[in-house]
Amino acid sequence: MAQDVINVNVRNPVIRIVLILLLIVAAIWSYFALRWYFGNTFAEYFNPAANNIENAQRAVSMAPSDPYTHWRFAESQKNIFSLEQQAQSIAEYEKAVSLSPSNYLYWMSLGTAYEQAGEPEKAERALRRAVALAPNYAYPHWFLGNLLVRNARYDEAFAELHIASRAQPEMLPQLFNLIWQINGDDAAAVRKAIGNDANLRAQFAVYLLGIQQTDEGLAVWNELSTDEKRANQSSGQTIIEALKKEFRYHDAVKVWNDLSDQRYHAEVGRFFDAGFEDSIDYDMGPPFGWQVYGAPQVEISIDGNRGHTGTRSLRFVFQVRANVDTVGAAQLVPVEPNTDYEFECYLSTDNLVSGSVPQIDILDGPTQRVIVSSPPAKRGSAGWTPVNVSFRTGDKTEAVIVRVIRGSCVNNETPVCPIFGSIWYDDFSLKRRK
Repeated sequence: MAQDVINVNVRNPVIRIVLILLLIVAAIWSYFALRWYFGNTFAEYFNPAANNIENAQRAVSMAPSDPYTHWRFAESQKNIFSLEQQAQSIAEYEKAVSLSPSNYLYWMSLGTAYEQAGEPEKAERALRRAVALAPNYAYPHWFLGNLLVRNARYDEAFAELHIASRAQPEMLPQLFNLIWQINGDDAAAVRKAIGNDANLRAQFAVYLLGIQQTDEGLAVWNELSTDEKRANQSSGQTIIEALKKEFRYHDAVKVWNDLSDQRYHAEVGRFFDAGFEDSIDYDMGPPFGWQVYGAPQVEISIDGNRGHTGTRSLRFVFQVRANVDTVGAAQLVPVEPNTDYEFECYLSTDNLVSGSVPQIDILDGPTQRVIVSSPPAKRGSAGWTPVNVSFRTGDKTEAVIVRVIRGSCVNNETPVCPIFGSIWYDDFSLKRRK
């Protein structure tokens, strides 16, 4: 289909004037659009932390109707504490808010500027407006909560800070810091500030142990029900590790028993899985269970067909022709301080040959110092033989480390230290001496 062609007679004076006016309007619009663009871009890329007021003013002059340039101008002045500069900064924030009243960031900045200038009521109104505009964002609640804290309105403050920390969990340690600093000497106030959320209370217990407030942290943990503790396994495990670092092994036992099934419970003065008869799932990582550290050419396993009193035992099979790093198995055993103990286990060997054969070491838990060592295992082959040693725990010893260890016999005269054969261990026990 043919298209109509419209011819405009530009020699007509009226049409010529209209075209000229359109060109002028386009030029003016382009001028202001470019000024706005360059002002906005300049505001975005200059560094307000450098307090470069001239650059900020230049951005505003280029785009006076852009709220972003006013906000950046105010940001460049917020760390200047003269009354004149504060007033100018607030005026710029207010201008940004008036140009973009739905932007929570501008309201939040205005609120913090009001507080810095000593106008808490205006600051609260501005921050509450920011919260209303961005109820799911962390920072408006956080700044409002901190304002309320500084005005001693703690119930309202912690309500806002809890919302902020739920939206951004990285804020949780700061919330805990505030709660402890404000209420640390009032247990009831602490519980009220933390609230009833079991997960939060468990994390607060971890926080307290992290700042060496161990007794207070354990008190918070122990207020949780059994189900709440088991629902917070990760926090409980962290608490156990913190208690072990403080050598408070008895408390660690209690927390572990809170988290674990009966068959995994630990007891003071008793080996865990002493006879290797139970099918223990060591993937659970029981802190008072057997820890095995092996090496190439050394097999460490449970032998299900050989035992002293049952049918199972711990077996080491060595096929080491040169050298091997220290290998063995160990268990952290809770004990009573300042107490005499008799240790006993049983071992059996088969064609065990080496210049260095395994032995039992008992170490003090806090210091890692060897308290006593058993004689080395007999070389060759032998049936089940008892191993007995006596020792006394220190005044502050709440656990000992019992380890099966085979050290190196390498020296200048003997550059290699092979070991061959097998050894079995079974029926570990501790008895208090009267």
